[in-house]
Amino acid sequence: MDHKEGQIGTLYTLSELARHANVTRRTVQYYAEIGLLEPGAVTKEGRKLYTDFAVYLVRDILDLKQLGFTLDEIKRIMALKKAIFFPDGTYREDWRREEIPLTDTQLEEMREKTGQVLETIRRQSEMIARFYKFLNKHFAPKAQGGGGDE
Repeated sequence: MDHKEGQIGTLYTLSELARHANVTRRTVQYYAEIGLLEPGAVTKEGRKLYTDFAVYLVRDILDLKQLGFTLDEIKRIMALKKAIFFPDGTYREDWRREEIPLTDTQLEEMREKTGQVLETIRRQSEMIARFYKFLNKHFAPKAQGGGGDE
């Protein structure tokens, strides 16, 4: 899909964004205050409006927190995302390194942490799959049927 300049899509007020992202209005407000979210548009009256991509970013922030990323690390991730994605979430193929407001050291730290988290997720996914199989084998409701082994 090609990005058309000025294409933003659906716009949400702060409250609407919170509702769509399943968080409190205060959570979205806080993320905006600390620079994790930026509006996709601002009305003449100064009201900030957020895009569908902001819904994705709020969920992303929550997931990253759950995975053990600090708010400072999440800020860096969001800074990178802002440099490589348009406000509607479309990937910017023309991004340039100088547009990314992070040092090479910060990017390397981000890469290392992301690799560690991915490895943890992989291990946990395998363990959870085995555990789920165990639960299904031993505790899932038995199929109800007429006749059969008893």
